[in-house]
Amino acid sequence: MATPDLINIALIRCGRTEWDTSGRVVGRVDLPLASEEANGLTDLVVSLEGTGLSSVLHGPDQCCIATAEAVARETGGKLKRSPDLADVGMGLWEGLRRQELEEKFPSKFRAWTESPSDVSVPEGEPLDAATDRLVSSIGRLIDKLRKTDPGVGIVLRPMSYELVSAWITGRPAIDVTWSDESPRHEWHEVARSRFQAWARGTREGASVGG
Repeated sequence: MATPDLINIALIRCGRTEWDTSGRVVGRVDLPLASEEANGLTDLVVSLEGTGLSSVLHGPDQCCIATAEAVARETGGKLKRSPDLADVGMGLWEGLRRQELEEKFPSKFRAWTESPSDVSVPEGEPLDAATDRLVSSIGRLIDKLRKTDPGVGIVLRPMSYELVSAWITGRPAIDVTWSDESPRHEWHEVARSRFQAWARGTREGASVGG
């Protein structure tokens, strides 16, 4: 009997931190949820009411953990934390607001806003490398789930959310930002074999590249 290749994925954007609400770049900085974010989490949980998830994968930071715990309580999913689901590292830009970036890194920031996938943030993580890390990690975690799994939740920071969403839908990662304007969650049906093929390609590319 053939095993099902498709799996339902609930891609979930984590709650906001104080830096998110004040317009600062968060990146890899580990921050708790903003004090006023309780209502946002309530709305998210209500929107997932009646959903059955076997697992809720999430990043290692405090806001992802808190969001994943709320989702798990509603959906019954088992929490699975992975350091490889951390957000995109933003290097020297972390903690800065837009105006500060325009003043300190005028040409680099302008180029990044126009085409973020083509510009490396100083001491930051390139977006293509972040996509490889995130998608490969999700693929490994999904590969361990039962073939009859009803669905899995994936809680990510905003930039990682947008990168994974772009990969799933086949969109170029040209509009990725650190803002929280993306939807609170979106559903996708994805072939497990697609994740596996991506992971194989990433490993083979790394091997060929030395």
